Amino acid sequence: MSDNLLRPAIVTGAAGGMGSATARAFSAEGRPLILCDLNEEPLQALADELAASAPVEILAGDISDPAYLEELVELLDEREVGALVHTAGLSPAMAEGPRIVEVNFHATTRLVDALRPRMAKGSCAVLVASIAAHMKTSPEFIAGVEDLIAGIVSPAVEQFSSRSYGGYGFSKRALVRYAEEQAVPFGTHEARIVSLSPGNVDTPMAQLELAQDRGMAEMIEVTPLLRMGHPEEIASVAVFLCSPAASYVTGCDIRVDGGVIPAMASA
Repeated sequence: MSDNLLRPAIVTGAAGGMGSATARAFSAEGRPLILCDLNEEPLQALADELAASAPVEILAGDISDPAYLEELVELLDEREVGALVHTAGLSPAMAEGPRIVEVNFHATTRLVDALRPRMAKGSCAVLVASIAAHMKTSPEFIAGVEDLIAGIVSPAVEQFSSRSYGGYGFSKRALVRYAEEQAVPFGTHEARIVSLSPGNVDTPMAQLELAQDRGMAEMIEVTPLLRMGHPEEIASVAVFLCSPAASYVTGCDIRVDGGVIPAMASA
């Protein structure tokens, strides 16, 4: 058994569709789990479900609160992290643009900064992005992404962060670029980091968006596989990326989108 299977796998957004599927997949491997999400009740229910397969700890709280990250590091104590799958985030229907960028990007960078020194040799961090990261590529957009990563509050950053839908794609594109940039510092720990961009996946969050955005339904209609994805299909890729079978994969984005991006380009 790999040493990293004995180290805790951290799953954020663990009570959500993709997060809970990932937790179940890790549990099936017998990995110890640290499950993170906003509310304790659904976390505890998931922990109770998985407790027979592997040790499970939970930590409820707001991932964007620096104090929460301190609690997470304290919970780890002296243990190294065997895997991190970060699914926590906000969709356009859930908040205004600036809050979406704060949670989806800035909170992610703080999480990675807190856990990078604790990543074990051979471990991997998977940051869940979105195909929205691949839908806008104007020079102004790309420049804004680079400014956001650099911590520059430029007019482009303010423009693309101002609205919910724009802020969502902007934050996810920045997350993809951030994972690329983090390959070198992760490599100094002999660890890996990747982003994973799901397409339209059948989760409660996606159903909320589908009820409000006709464009999402149109995307599903042109998806070559002619359906939404399943949370388990995203989880299986995340778990693979955290396995020794993916030991030479780092600093890149993996699209799991049913082919919708090339289909939209063709259309």
